[in-house]
Amino acid sequence: MDRGIKNQLAERLTKLLGLDHGGVSSGAGPGWALEEVGYAANSPTTAGLYRIRFTSGWNSLFVKVLSTYERWPMVHLLAEDFRAVALGTDLWRYEADVYLDGLSGSLPVGLRLPQVYCVEELDRDHLVMVVEDVETAPAPWDRERYGHAAELLGRLNARLTRNDALPASAVRTPGWLTRSMFSGFVERFALPPLLDPATWTHPLLAESDLRQDLADLADRVPALLDDLARRPQLMSHGDACPQNLLVPADQPDGFVAIDWTASGLVAAGDDLGQLLIGRAHSGELGVAELAELRELVIGRYHAGLVCEGRADIDEDDVRAGLDGSLIARNAFLSVPLDKLPEPLTDELAAMVAQRLQLTRYLVGLGAASLTA
Repeated sequence: MDRGIKNQLAERLTKLLGLDHGGVSSGAGPGWALEEVGYAANSPTTAGLYRIRFTSGWNSLFVKVLSTYERWPMVHLLAEDFRAVALGTDLWRYEADVYLDGLSGSLPVGLRLPQVYCVEELDRDHLVMVVEDVETAPAPWDRERYGHAAELLGRLNARLTRNDALPASAVRTPGWLTRSMFSGFVERFALPPLLDPATWTHPLLAESDLRQDLADLADRVPALLDDLARRPQLMSHGDACPQNLLVPADQPDGFVAIDWTASGLVAAGDDLGQLLIGRAHSGELGVAELAELRELVIGRYHAGLVCEGRADIDEDDVRAGLDGSLIARNAFLSVPLDKLPEPLTDELAAMVAQRLQLTRYLVGLGAASLTA
């Protein structure tokens, strides 16, 4: 984010908070200071993340600055159909619209949004959100927590759909969102280097036989996408990984749902894919544990659907939605190609080995799903 927008942000926050500002820095100042928070550079509408630190009173608040797709340097690389939506709608402010609406009546007990203190435009291309900096409990993601999260996601998906509660910019065409994610990102950016034989000459990949299996799976994804579009459709969170389902210290048996990714109608069970893959990608969840949790979350998610009157959706539909999400969104993105240029270390070798094992599992899941 450029310095001009940072200054506008500081001025706007000064007026909002009514306190003297210590500056956009990591140092202390009178009243409060704004600290930058690192984030993944592949988020096209995130222009900055910050934490407000106070010298007295509240401990902190969280600040997120969103920008239009027009400001993203790589917007020209988006697939034509998605680029038209991104540039022609308010999709860029999707998360802010979720927070402003509050999803009243659609959030089941045990799941809430962060408290919102401010959503304001900085200019025509930027807006700022000031929200609760959720204090999290040091709670483990054990079987019960995964199961509870899955059940709440089932109830959430059913309620969002019944109430048509997502922002106007949410996708409401069955199959379009998952297909766009695959064709607009995976096919254009991930598959070419992943399937390049030269990639697999790297010392950490040379002994793997995954390349051809990934190529075979990629050829079969269009049939998978067709099947997902025919399955029962529900509105989703979009990125319901454990990292975005915070466990609050004041309610450790519940969750605070953050980072609402531009979403809409997807096959029932889609949100479970990110619930499972999040800690697998971070190296905290092994493949054997992921495989065991898969059946658990399918059953608990289905129980959530039944609680909300959606017994018409069966467990086979949920399983197809979960597996389809993992295959289309993650099977081709789990080999850490961005890490391969780094110097060879034991840590890098262990991480690549873990990701290859994860990819092998996802490829096997894809083969089984497409054969069934």
